[in-house]
Amino acid sequence: MKNSALWRVVDNESGTQSIVSSPSEAVAFVNSRFDTDDDDEPFGITEVGPLLPKPLGVITAWAAEKDGERTDGRTAPITIRPVVTDNASECDDVVLWGDVYVSWDHDMYTVEEPDSSEYSEAYSAAELSAILDEYADDYEYAPEGPEGPDSHRWPKPEELITYSAQECAKRFGHLDDDALLWLAATRITLAVWRNTPVENWHAGKSPLHDGTMMRINAATTRLVRSMLSFDHVDWIGLGLAIVNPSRVLPTGQSVLELGLACHNPDDPAHEDDPRVELAEMAQAAISWGRRYCLSEKEFGLRTLVESLCAFENGWFGAPSWGRIVDRFLTAVDDRENAHWRIHRDKPWFDEWFTNQPADIADTTEFRRLLLAGPDLLSEEAAEWCVDGAIGYVCQDDHANGCPLCGIPLATESSNESRQWPAILNPVSVRPVT
Repeated sequence: MKNSALWRVVDNESGTQSIVSSPSEAVAFVNSRFDTDDDDEPFGITEVGPLLPKPLGVITAWAAEKDGERTDGRTAPITIRPVVTDNASECDDVVLWGDVYVSWDHDMYTVEEPDSSEYSEAYSAAELSAILDEYADDYEYAPEGPEGPDSHRWPKPEELITYSAQECAKRFGHLDDDALLWLAATRITLAVWRNTPVENWHAGKSPLHDGTMMRINAATTRLVRSMLSFDHVDWIGLGLAIVNPSRVLPTGQSVLELGLACHNPDDPAHEDDPRVELAEMAQAAISWGRRYCLSEKEFGLRTLVESLCAFENGWFGAPSWGRIVDRFLTAVDDRENAHWRIHRDKPWFDEWFTNQPADIADTTEFRRLLLAGPDLLSEEAAEWCVDGAIGYVCQDDHANGCPLCGIPLATESSNESRQWPAILNPVSVRPVT
């Protein structure tokens, strides 16, 4: 694999730095991180290389070799962290498959798994390649076993987009353009916003409560939907808009202000500097956008959008959201509703049930606000909904009954053939926040 130049972006005030792969990424990175006056020069951008520092060059060459050996279309599952180095003598860890790390100190490589005390040492590129080969042999994209006509085989990476587009059609049937783009917006929000350091801001003891998170996620989904179209999508611009530190949230805070409010250097769960995290999120958004630009060219915009919609999680914007709203409001009016089966005996339940916030006391207005989007709710109303487990309302269509909601099965045969959704297992359910 040919070595390519890297570019270092240095924050001249704090001294922190990051590596990007092109000057344009450096400019996008700077623009996405701070708003600065025209006369300010807070950043310096210099070229690094053209040599890739170890072990980056060794690993990318190894990955290219592995790709060439594969006959089943799989690509080496490599993810590489940004490298910060002045003289190419040391570098940060490199991540392989999300659970194998390679670091380099002078002339020794160390390969380790983060949750294990075991590690391997290599004193040459050849030794390192041999160790990585062992991990590559353990990595299987498709499940092992004979493939009969009824067996399920995970698609190869190059098949994933078309496969997921087909799954969308199977699961949801015909979705009109608007519904399809809304569902895609929920999945993009999950990937580029929710499943990032933002979720860590929300975890544990944090001022970012569940109700607030629900409102922020809904507002982000709304933003994403406004930037989606079957005419054109600026994928890089979309990713950067989501993680823009200046974006104003329903709380009135900017994204950066929210991160700073959740920051606590004395709490290991919240000790990371949100400014650094947002910089990393911007880099990730650029990489995400570039990947989707290429995928759009290869597969077409509609197929790419449909591939995002193979699954839904009951968020605002998903096809099931209207059903969830209806069932939640039905439960709010009926203490004996099956939704409360695990809550009605809790000590907090009576007080919660009788203390519905005044701004959502009118059922018609409450329904209108929920259907229009949880970001339109007040902070108190959103928290009340989350406390009432709106994120765990059954999403099943009840076509064959529903043991979760106490609805009898339609027939005995349907009981034998029914594959109940994952929501029946509380451990697997992801709430609406």
